[in-house]
Amino acid sequence: MYRRWMKRWLDAGLAAAGLIGFALPMAWIAFRIRRESGRPVLFHQARVGRNGRRFIVHKFRSMTADGTTTYGKKLRGSAMDELPQLINILRGEMSFVGPRPLIPEELEKLDRIPNGERRLELRPGLAGLAQLRCAKVPHLPERLRWDLIYLERLSLGLDLWILLQSVGVTLRRAWEPAGPGKGR
Repeated sequence: MYRRWMKRWLDAGLAAAGLIGFALPMAWIAFRIRRESGRPVLFHQARVGRNGRRFIVHKFRSMTADGTTTYGKKLRGSAMDELPQLINILRGEMSFVGPRPLIPEELEKLDRIPNGERRLELRPGLAGLAQLRCAKVPHLPERLRWDLIYLERLSLGLDLWILLQSVGVTLRRAWEPAGPGKGR
């Protein structure tokens, strides 16, 4: 029941509430980005989601051609740059919990890994086991291992645990500092 429809209803309801509740902070973030580094305020990137469908993920822009901006470092450390993805969740392209969305170039590599195609059975998410258990930018086979564990154990309890752990990492502002080989 949770897998079939309840997860999607919870995602949609929480995303709508999040867009309303974070409207003022999002407006402030947009103002700060525009003031510090001009337009565009949002960064858009093609990603691959459930069943291999492509979609555009939205984030607050934290970089320029010269690198990460001063305010961008704060946004990324707090994960506030991810707030526009609430739109992706509301549209059903993403979930709050699931594997991170693939970039299109990773889709071909996924086919070469045993059971790699199973990852596409899930909507990608803002938070997931791989983000909590791997380095900041893990190799695809390592991410896939955790994503398949999530797929097999998917439940409301696991999603709540992942969300609570992710909130803890966010409050510690610990998403960005992890490097290769450093787990969470």
